[in-house]
Amino acid sequence: MGRKLVKQPLFTIVYLSFVLMIVAPIVYTIGTAFFSEKIGVELTQAFQGRTIFLLLKSSLIAAIIAFFSTIIGTFLGFLLYKTKIPFQGFFKVSLLIPLLISPYIFAVAWKDIFLFFFRDSTILPSYLTCILVMIIVFSPLAMLITGSAFMHINKQFEESALMVTSFRKMILKVILPLIKPSLISSFVLIFIFSISEFSVPALFGVKVFTTEIFTQFSAFYNHSMAILQSLLLILICVFLLYAERKHLADLPFLSIGSKGSSSKIYVLKKGEFFSLSFLFLWLSVSMIFPVTILFIQSFKNGVGAFIQAFDLMMPTFIDSIALSFVAALLIVFVGFVAAFSASNKPDLRMGKSFNYLLLFVFAVPSTILGISLIKFYNQPGLEMIYTTYAIILIAFVGKFSFIAAKIIGDALKGYPKSLDEAARIAGATFSIRIRKILIPMILPVLFLAFMVAFIFSLGDLGTSIMLYPPGTELMPIKVFTIMANAPQDLINSMTLIVFLTTLILIIGLYMIAKLMIRKYNCAYD
Repeated sequence: MGRKLVKQPLFTIVYLSFVLMIVAPIVYTIGTAFFSEKIGVELTQAFQGRTIFLLLKSSLIAAIIAFFSTIIGTFLGFLLYKTKIPFQGFFKVSLLIPLLISPYIFAVAWKDIFLFFFRDSTILPSYLTCILVMIIVFSPLAMLITGSAFMHINKQFEESALMVTSFRKMILKVILPLIKPSLISSFVLIFIFSISEFSVPALFGVKVFTTEIFTQFSAFYNHSMAILQSLLLILICVFLLYAERKHLADLPFLSIGSKGSSSKIYVLKKGEFFSLSFLFLWLSVSMIFPVTILFIQSFKNGVGAFIQAFDLMMPTFIDSIALSFVAALLIVFVGFVAAFSASNKPDLRMGKSFNYLLLFVFAVPSTILGISLIKFYNQPGLEMIYTTYAIILIAFVGKFSFIAAKIIGDALKGYPKSLDEAARIAGATFSIRIRKILIPMILPVLFLAFMVAFIFSLGDLGTSIMLYPPGTELMPIKVFTIMANAPQDLINSMTLIVFLTTLILIIGLYMIAKLMIRKYNCAYD
């Protein structure tokens, strides 16, 4: 089936379209910077001591965030995937929400918390607040990655170890070494997300590498400098992802259920109260507390600010949801083609190269991807892309297709090839086998990939703020651009509306996914 895929014109069209529309702009933009007339001076300025110091500072902040997020996420993953604890399903879903909500919402909420209790949003150093917010946002990612790893540990290893050593030593000497690849992958992914994050440092006034690049490009119009500085960040991210490519390729990510898992589940006795207390405390810190303060601050002077905020946000709903919906469909389509091509062993070369391209674009920070698309599409004859939502769609497909390919690729690993072979012997064509056998079998996973792509596109700020055409309105951009001059209660109300809208959409999609998975299990059990 792999050879057939490469012969299909569809794969070639999708592959070349991705190269020409997304990869080519990045390569073109970097190339133009090196052909600048002032390249010598700009290279000296771009790689001067101040720039290196800022990059090291950004790397240190990202490393701290990745380290503590991985520790917290691993503990959460162990409690929720390796133990039998009350309200397990509720905690699994609710603790995941911060990962699906745009980080700047939690940044605004924590700014409000300090204003509410201390009358001063700068009570803590801005970089500490920035680190705190991003640890809250990215810990669920570590929970997902390590949780999947915990589920795939063979219980025979644990039972054998428990016969000769204590539970604590078994955790340290057996379980943690077994999930070491997932711990490293969690650290790398969170590090890249953190060093590429723009909105949270910008809101707290923390000068990091992404905000410096944004300033050089948008404030000083020093495009060549911004691009050359971007190259350092791209090299770091690509190097880390390339070094981890083997672990990342085999990493279970957002798998549906734990069917067939041979993992040992532990029943907590003395530690149940402590574990429940920790889970509730983390839920309070990551969700309940920030959202409650947002509510209080939004309505402290009555409902006037909320009504005004709703009127301001109303025009953004349709455009934001429609754009995210179309983007999610395209992302799932590209992710499916890439994952399917890589999962078929007879002809892996082209499939693997497609996945490496997705990995490369995923490693490019949002601000840099935005700069590349602007430089490439701001040309005569390309106005239909540059001046419309099409440029944002292209950016979303480039940024999130790797995640969709990972989710779908995990499902394709369990697809029984015997079904395809039987259908092929019976005379079914390639397209019929895809439409009638493969897609129905992985439909819940495709919907899960759609849900993740939709929510990530809806909450994206780093890419869309670079690219949104004049006269267009999207939810995250509307809030972020009005923050500088609007009253605090209006900002809180707008942020609360974005949060509630996103939460309602997440719950709606989750209920549809749950119903779909139930029907799927009934059909194939």
